[in-house]
Amino acid sequence: MALSLLDLLAATLRDIQGNWVRSGLTALGIFMGVAAVNATLNIDAISTAQLQAKLAERDRPFVVPIAYDPQWIRPQVEFTEADLQTIQREIEGIANYSLVTEVFGLSDVRFSDNSATSVDVVGVSQTFQETTGRRLIDGRFFNTIDFEQFYPVVIIDEVLAQQLFQGESAIGQGIYLGTTRFTVIGISETKQMWVGSEPQGELWMTRAYAKLLAGIFSMDRPQLSLTTLDNYQAVESTLQQWMQTQYPGYTVHVWSNADDLYREEQQQRISSRVFKSMGVLALVIGGVGIANITVAAVVERTREIGLRRALGATDFEVMAQFVVEAVVLSLIGGLVAVTTVHFATKTAAVQIFEAPYEFRIQDALLSMGAAFAVGVGSSFLPAMRVTRLDVVEALRGE
Repeated sequence: MALSLLDLLAATLRDIQGNWVRSGLTALGIFMGVAAVNATLNIDAISTAQLQAKLAERDRPFVVPIAYDPQWIRPQVEFTEADLQTIQREIEGIANYSLVTEVFGLSDVRFSDNSATSVDVVGVSQTFQETTGRRLIDGRFFNTIDFEQFYPVVIIDEVLAQQLFQGESAIGQGIYLGTTRFTVIGISETKQMWVGSEPQGELWMTRAYAKLLAGIFSMDRPQLSLTTLDNYQAVESTLQQWMQTQYPGYTVHVWSNADDLYREEQQQRISSRVFKSMGVLALVIGGVGIANITVAAVVERTREIGLRRALGATDFEVMAQFVVEAVVLSLIGGLVAVTTVHFATKTAAVQIFEAPYEFRIQDALLSMGAAFAVGVGSSFLPAMRVTRLDVVEALRGE
């Protein structure tokens, strides 16, 4: 006697209600496995969000190569744009480059009666914005004429703009660095250039003007931005080897503004693999338990199976009843697990760790997919036993 889909679901619900212990243990196995997987995905999402937030607070990851004579007989290597072009061409993982001129002895900036001290004053090249990823929130960046004509124009960051102008528009205003007057043409967002550095205010001018203004009280340094943070170690190692080949006898160092974040990312990857392995192990354990419970259910209902087959039910229809039961219990256990983990993660993230957390539907769907895969997969082979049962022996309960 064939069952319709509704009859099959009704029979499945009756079987679930008829044996709460067996059904509860099956749902518990699913719950534990899905909870482990979903919690792992949530932890991974939170760690990724925290890392991205830290990256957003800094300039785009970059490296700074330095080569000097340990005996101080030969001068320190000064990189030209042609040198940086060669490095970018020969070393994979470098997205862009720029030259920065550090200006020493000038750090006090004034506008009217307002002043700021300890300002970081640098001269920048035309590719500086692409290298650092700094976004201008007002005004414009330097153009070719600014560089060629040595125009006294500057870009200041939000911190310095607030210190000097206190909420008023800074574009087009004249400010003084020492005794030199500059016109503000742009406002950049404030970011950390180096780990642990607190923004004190920044002022950019063209490298040409910085060299003219500071003379020997300036120092050039190259900045090589990375395509991704993952490339940091490979770029650092390759760049160091390349420089040692190009400058024999020199001591070579490669500094980065994101080496700590790289180490944190690598630790996060390792932790993620460990947690995911634990989640998969929990699913496997749950699957073994479900398989054992399904075998016990088949043995317990042998006479019922024989009766249904004697009345005309096919092997597929009888087997489907056990599989549908696993699907329903997987749905229940999976939904309860996803809901429980969501609220537990949200509570912990907000009240204890103050970490960014947002419910991600793709993680929930992946967890539910794991629930169905384990539940149905674990019950399928035991359910296949019904196709090998002899009807007469089944009616006898053997």
